Amino acid sequence: MGPFRFTPLEGYTIHGGDDIRNTSISDRKGVAKAPSFLTGFTKKERIKQPEDFRRVMRLGRRLQSKNFILFNRQNEAGFHRLGIVVKKEIGPATYRNRMKRYFREFFRLHKHQIRGSLDMVIVVKKGCASNRYREVEEELRGLLIK
Repeated sequence: MGPFRFTPLEGYTIHGGDDIRNTSISDRKGVAKAPSFLTGFTKKERIKQPEDFRRVMRLGRRLQSKNFILFNRQNEAGFHRLGIVVKKEIGPATYRNRMKRYFREFFRLHKHQIRGSLDMVIVVKKGCASNRYREVEEELRGLLIK
């Protein structure tokens, strides 16, 4: 055998896929349960219908920053909903998808800090030059969390 040896970590288990659902919390050594607000961006929290986008953009409050426009409007659902608009003129598909991932991640991590229950639509302005998540986070935090 060579100079490198692999030794498995004792007391820690790696769960993936269905294994994590089939085991109880006591069976899962070294795996911590995430708080409920970090569980994800669920389907009910998405604005999907074009009429919902139009309603929020027409009747909602408009807030602007250097790279984004945020429209928000109170809803009766009791939870926040998010819609994202990134036009093709913003850049290549990889950049557009990265921006959408950044927005979803910001929403997932900060939705518990936003007061009320809002429908939010984020529009990326032409010429947006944000390349790092931290830049996007700071800009959105200034718009949403005060």
